[in-house]
Amino acid sequence: MNTSLFELFKIGIGPSSSHTVGPMRAALRFARELTAAAQLDSVTNVCVELYGSLALTGLGHATDRAILLGLSGYAPDSIDPAHTDDLLATTRRDARLLLNGTHAIAFRESDHLLFLRDQMYPPPGVPTHPNGLRLSAFDAQGSLLREAVFYSIGGGFILSADEFNPDSPVATSSRSVPHPFASGDELLTLAASNKFTIADLVMANEVALLEADRSAAAPSINRPSPLTPSLSATPQAEIEASIIALFETMRTSAERGIATAGI
Repeated sequence: MNTSLFELFKIGIGPSSSHTVGPMRAALRFARELTAAAQLDSVTNVCVELYGSLALTGLGHATDRAILLGLSGYAPDSIDPAHTDDLLATTRRDARLLLNGTHAIAFRESDHLLFLRDQMYPPPGVPTHPNGLRLSAFDAQGSLLREAVFYSIGGGFILSADEFNPDSPVATSSRSVPHPFASGDELLTLAASNKFTIADLVMANEVALLEADRSAAAPSINRPSPLTPSLSATPQAEIEASIIALFETMRTSAERGIATAGI
């Protein structure tokens, strides 16, 4: 078990982890990769193709909204839900978005966000995953600058095509924890043999995962950093503060639902 609490309990806009949070993360990752490769300023348009279940049910699961927000540089765990409607209305009215929040490009959904309902997988005829999407960025001459295929595999997790391929070295996880377990029995045995409470054991694993992610050349977009980072805080203090932030998000989400009228 080397999955973090912050991977299992993701903060994000709804209604779906696989059809909203995952595609939003994929679009954001693509925008960030364009920036990291110094290609952002050369982009004049981006085309997004949705396949399989994303194409067939995406409109009902706000996949279109998620893609627009992710390309615009917003993360599902930090965007203010109260502002999403205004942001989307402006993008759609102007047929223009700020790629990664800084670079203006034309974006008209009928031309640049395609629901390919007659095609199941991004590589035709190659069974992969039913929640696939392809993002392509072009320059002013129409030349392809960057292309990426992602799969939204559930729970808000995403994998690139390389990461999805089990034979790829990219797919091999190097994350390790001091107290690995694969069942409830193993968890109880480990806790007893180390004279730990379950909370102590899980905290030790969380600290190891946080430190590994900090030292990685490319931190995992599937595992957000703790929600209240501080250079002066210990890893344990950051994790504890982030757990409280998760609880507060759950509480305020319930309160918003109770107080909000309409659909």
